[in-house]
Amino acid sequence: MIKQYIKQSIQMLKENRLVSVISIAGTAISIAMIMVVVLVFQIQFASFYPENNRDRMMYVDGGTEVKSSNGWNRGNMSPEAVKECFYSLEIPEAVSGYAMQLKPLSIPGKRMYKGYQIKYTDTGFWKVFSFRFLIGKPFTQADFDSGIPQAVVSESVARKLYGTTDVVGKIVIIDLAAYTVCGVVKDVSRAADTAFGDVWVPYTTDRILMTNTSSENMAGWFSTCLLAKDRHDFDAIRNELLKQIERYNGMKQDAKINFFENPITRFDIAIGSIGQRKVDVKDYLLETGSLLLFLLLVPALNLLGVTQSAVQKRRAEMGVRKAFGATYGVLVRQILYENSVITLIGGLVGLLLSLLLLPVCKDFLLQSRDTALSGDMIFQPVVFFLALLFSLLLNLLSAGIPAIRIARQKIVISLKDGE
Repeated sequence: MIKQYIKQSIQMLKENRLVSVISIAGTAISIAMIMVVVLVFQIQFASFYPENNRDRMMYVDGGTEVKSSNGWNRGNMSPEAVKECFYSLEIPEAVSGYAMQLKPLSIPGKRMYKGYQIKYTDTGFWKVFSFRFLIGKPFTQADFDSGIPQAVVSESVARKLYGTTDVVGKIVIIDLAAYTVCGVVKDVSRAADTAFGDVWVPYTTDRILMTNTSSENMAGWFSTCLLAKDRHDFDAIRNELLKQIERYNGMKQDAKINFFENPITRFDIAIGSIGQRKVDVKDYLLETGSLLLFLLLVPALNLLGVTQSAVQKRRAEMGVRKAFGATYGVLVRQILYENSVITLIGGLVGLLLSLLLLPVCKDFLLQSRDTALSGDMIFQPVVFFLALLFSLLLNLLSAGIPAIRIARQKIVISLKDGE
């Protein structure tokens, strides 16, 4: 019986092509709009390679302030501050300090001038993030402690420099300094803003980063990221950090370091609740939820009139069917099946449209340009099915209510088309 209803629904779509196209387009636009908005938010907040544990991560990036009698310095911290305040923490699962610089890469015998993002970091970086090594391995703690120039490069950088990913043991020259490649990782999207880089090296190999500090060696170039064992540990980590800050400040004569309300979570970054500018979560969810509801309702409400009008035009048809023995339930179910088919087709079109719109519009929808998008970043079945369910409910109500009313009318009234 259901198969017969579906065949009849498809036939009705062919007979009423204009109404069908309008209904499918309205449903598709409604779903595509909400999918794009949610996908943009997801790229900023949800977990994907290599930031697979964003729900357990915390950050201190540009939220450091060092005060002294000579003034104050606001920006990042020194390697010493990273070591004393963060490496000493016991509650987090892993901690990493890092700095990013744009520098040219070359290979022996061939000087190049193109700049690449060099991330100066530590061994904790490989514990915080889940990099996929195509060949080789990360630099070791011994390499870091001794300042041995080892480098992990991305797949695309390895191919550009040597034409292959089999480059372990080969030399890469970073701003005239020679590094030995110890590993090659799968490329990282710019959307993974903390993990992103073209080359990753021990920050102990760069003398300028280690010595270019100020404010009693508290201020510098470094940010930090922390991986909690459990997201319920965030408050405990903040409290432990406060104790380490107090201990560290006690070691100084005049300067004092402060991290504002850091470390912050990925959710804080996604909603703009950073540093001293806090956004209430309830207000954000209310505002975002209202926007998503608006994006769903505007196209859907415009379809109500079209759908109701299409059902009203079938009043005489339903009267004839009732005269030949069709029951109330049969008439209503057919209308609902037809609109379900329209919604499903519109939903699939909307999903494809959203997947096409996001890559095309990503330069102004996302903060980082040239952001590579992967399947695990942009496809979220739960979001799609919720949007589809909402559209299906609206379409069924817009068609079901007039269908129920007409199915209850007397056969004579239906045959006369309500006159």
